Amino acid sequence: MTSRPVWDVHGHYLPEASFDLMVEGQAKVKVEQINGLAESITVNGLPVGATVTQLASIESILAAMDQAGLDRRILTPPPFTYRYWDDPADSLQLCRLLNDALAGLVASQPHRLFGLCTVPLQDPALALGELKRGMDELGLLGLAVGTNVAGSLLSDDSYRSFFRAVAKRGAPVLVHPEFVPSPRYSGYYLVNVLGMPVETGATVAGMIFSGMLEELPDLRVCFVHGGGVAPSLLGRWIHSWKTRSDTRADTTIAPLEQLGSIYWDSLTHSAATLSFLVELVGAEHVVVGTDAPFDMEDATPLASLAAAPRLSEGQISQIQSVTPLRWLYGSDSQDG
Repeated sequence: MTSRPVWDVHGHYLPEASFDLMVEGQAKVKVEQINGLAESITVNGLPVGATVTQLASIESILAAMDQAGLDRRILTPPPFTYRYWDDPADSLQLCRLLNDALAGLVASQPHRLFGLCTVPLQDPALALGELKRGMDELGLLGLAVGTNVAGSLLSDDSYRSFFRAVAKRGAPVLVHPEFVPSPRYSGYYLVNVLGMPVETGATVAGMIFSGMLEELPDLRVCFVHGGGVAPSLLGRWIHSWKTRSDTRADTTIAPLEQLGSIYWDSLTHSAATLSFLVELVGAEHVVVGTDAPFDMEDATPLASLAAAPRLSEGQISQIQSVTPLRWLYGSDSQDG
């Protein structure tokens, strides 16, 4: 029997042509020499742990996949491209460039590489138009979004009609936390090691308590970095929902019961945490995620799964090959 392909749902791609559109604004993206690497990428002067070649070269992407034992990878632009604070027209220009480039890349490797659209979410009408173009004209599979839309959560009423449309067309959604260095997370790379997991947790909580997931139970959403702090806080949320009327003001369904269409990637950097995640939500809701090619990636994701205590071979196979299809296509098969 032929083994099923192993998927990575959390990889990044960035064409070189996009850098000229990101040199100004709240997140200034530049290419600099860092520790002898002349093409290192920085955001507001902070090195992000990846080079232009790693993000833009198809040869580098495929070689890294081969080394990691991955057959297929979902690619999205890095989170510093989610410039929702920018002028919508400028943001749309960047999104169109990114989507066109990504579509061309995946078309050159249709059995290995797949892509998700990026959209100017600060303008839901423009965002929906670009999502339709990306999926219907370019062949991209779904949507990648950040967590912070100019200070608002994805669950804000301003974006509910957009996500209704996303759910109606059955498009999978990958949620990646924002990456904008700030004074609050200025040292020790806290913007990534703390800020991003907290951003994800806030987004999950917002979707649960606002009633968004209750209203849109078929919206298939995947949260990266193992869901950030959300899995560890779920018990606290459940307790608050039971005991406080304000926590349950906008939803009639308990938090744990709202997770049926939610998926979480395996990028926890901890065997014990990964086992906890699988035990909490089930292997049918966990997928492999690497965060390649950034220095915070898991370059050996299959070894990480194998090292997680109490995971069976069946669960590992499910996570590697079956659950990704359920998130992407709503089925155990790419044919639907």
